[in-house]
Amino acid sequence: MPSRKKTLQSQPFDNIILLGISTTLPDYKLAWHINNRMSINLVKHQNIYPVSNDTNTGYSFYFFDQGENLNIFNLVSLSCEGQRWIKLSVSTDYLLIIRNALDQERLDYYIRAIRNIPQIVHVFIVETKINKGIDLLLETIEFHEMDIIKAHHQLLPKTKS
Repeated sequence: MPSRKKTLQSQPFDNIILLGISTTLPDYKLAWHINNRMSINLVKHQNIYPVSNDTNTGYSFYFFDQGENLNIFNLVSLSCEGQRWIKLSVSTDYLLIIRNALDQERLDYYIRAIRNIPQIVHVFIVETKINKGIDLLLETIEFHEMDIIKAHHQLLPKTKS
């Protein structure tokens, strides 16, 4: 009897929720509305450039960290000057990425809050298994975020021990 190969399958990005947002709003207005409705503080940082980007198109990137053991939020545009970073199964202009544990009640509250923003067409949970390229997109976002955090820490004044 031939032996079976045993494979370990894991999700590379555990504890992450992706909300797809379709809207006609520009990124700064969407971020402002999300900040107000969700009581967070998304801050715009330098644009993010995908690794496989032949056109040098930069996509808007916003970041907010609630602190240790709490949620981290990213708002990332998926469209710039007619160029799409990634095509999802549903037409999507932005991704709101929420890292770390989030109970269903809180997630439902966030979705309702975003749906109530004027000019929002659709908000939905992005299924990572259905949409190809999500892992590479999340990896690129994570590296970009680490670069921003690293640069921020280098700017902080050094304290004497």
